Amino acid sequence: MGKPSGLVAAISRSGNPAEVLRGPLIYVVILLLATVVFWRESVVGLVAVAQMAAGDGMADIVGRRWGAQKWSFSSTKSYAGSSAFALSGFVVSVALIAWFNFWGLVPALTAGVACKVALISILCAAVELVPWGDDNIFVPMVASALASWLL
Repeated sequence: MGKPSGLVAAISRSGNPAEVLRGPLIYVVILLLATVVFWRESVVGLVAVAQMAAGDGMADIVGRRWGAQKWSFSSTKSYAGSSAFALSGFVVSVALIAWFNFWGLVPALTAGVACKVALISILCAAVELVPWGDDNIFVPMVASALASWLL
C-alpha cells in the first residue's frame, strides 16, 4: 500500500491504518460518551475528560520527548510521561471545574476538592501504566468511578 496518508500518519503511532480503528477511535468514542452522559453539570465528567484528554495526551508527548528513564516494569512508559499525566490531568481538571463553576454549572472548587482531584490524577496516571487493556477505556472509567466516589 505504500506510504500512509497524512491523516493516518498524524493519528497513529505506527503508520498502520488498522491502528486508527483501535486507540484513536476508542478515544473519540469514550470522549463522546463522557460528554453525552456528563455534559455540563457534572464534575465527574469534567475530571474524566481531563484525565483522558490532558493527562493521557501529555503523557504521550512528554514521554516521547523526555522519557529516557523508563519504569522497571514497562519499557514503553516513563517517569516523565507519568509525571506529565498526573500534573496535566490535575491542572486541566481544576481549570475545568473553576471554569464551569464560573458559569454556575458545577459547585465551587475548594481546597478539599483540589486535593481529591490530585489523588484522582495520580491514580489515573498509575492506571495508564498497566500493561494490559486499553488506557483509552480504563483511564476515564477509573476517573469517573473515583470522581463519583470522592467528589
